[in-house]
Amino acid sequence: VNDDNFGSENVGGNGTCNDIFDEGSGLCVPFEADSCLLPAFTFTATPSVAPSQVPSAFNTTASPTSSVAPSQVPSVLNVTLSPVPSSVPSAMPSISCFSEYELLAEAVAEAGSNGTGGVFTICPDTVFNLFVPPNSDVLPIVINASDTIIQCGVLGLRSGSCVVLGGSRHFEIAGSVTGVELKGLTFIGATDVSVGAFGSSNASATFDDCEWVGQFGSRSSVLIYNGDGSTDSEGNLLPFEEGSMSVEFTNCTFSDLSNLELGAIANVGGMSVIVDSVFQGITSEESSITVSENGTISLSTSCFGGNSGDLPGTVFVDDSSTLDVNDDNFGSENVGGNGTCNDIFDEGSGLC
Repeated sequence: VNDDNFGSENVGGNGTCNDIFDEGSGLCVPFEADSCLLPAFTFTATPSVAPSQVPSAFNTTASPTSSVAPSQVPSVLNVTLSPVPSSVPSAMPSISCFSEYELLAEAVAEAGSNGTGGVFTICPDTVFNLFVPPNSDVLPIVINASDTIIQCGVLGLRSGSCVVLGGSRHFEIAGSVTGVELKGLTFIGATDVSVGAFGSSNASATFDDCEWVGQFGSRSSVLIYNGDGSTDSEGNLLPFEEGSMSVEFTNCTFSDLSNLELGAIANVGGMSVIVDSVFQGITSEESSITVSENGTISLSTSCFGGNSGDLPGTVFVDDSSTLDVNDDNFGSENVGGNGTCNDIFDEGSGLC
């Protein structure tokens, strides 16, 4: 597919092709659009910084704020034949990737025991089905080495279709690790907590272009908590001695999550930074996002639609915690507990 792409001032090797070069056919296929369809693209001639990333589209039935630009696909795709350069680079070298959950778990565990970290690439179009043996008997993948990156395909994009399906927990982050990244992964149907961010107060992790969908009756999609997520006889999280880790979510989606106990993101004493992300179709015994026990949340350019919970606010910040940033967020058709607050509820000040 090559649809509605725009290019300007690009230079291919030796000037042989500045758009898309298909080595197999020897064709230089042009970027055919007359202008860039992405509003955040600000390139004019020689930009000083890369164009900002455009957040995922947010669909809601209430008050649409933008319209789709008309298609600029020409009726006939014109291509020009360019001679193949005498030194065309060979195809991209093969990159090993994981298509079996157990092998990925073993590799991450080995890196953890060695303290080496590393990049672990899941093969595109892979589904780790934890509902069926032997995967149904395995424990979650535990990340306990800094600089561990687990990504979908070489680009780490959600479009690569790397899915973790079912099971109690998918990943756990432990210890004082930093530089942990999960990129382009889709998490479906965890029965307890999809990702346990159980690191200490100086640990940190980033989720980029990830999606959580289709959980029902579980505790949370992501639990930020300095411990192992254990509970007492009444189901309450056991206390911890110090703060929890920092977790950043960029361009992530949480949708179709029903009857969650703690919400899509439960931040217990940690720091959560949420940017360019979508929360829709979430029901919870608390709120879509809960922040408690001296936790902190930073929330920017994110969208909330059709969510409901028993606590006031689609985002609930308890009286010990802090709403650090609230910039350019949008909400529609959300319902907080008893209709008291449908947006962000700051318990300390009593303000919605």
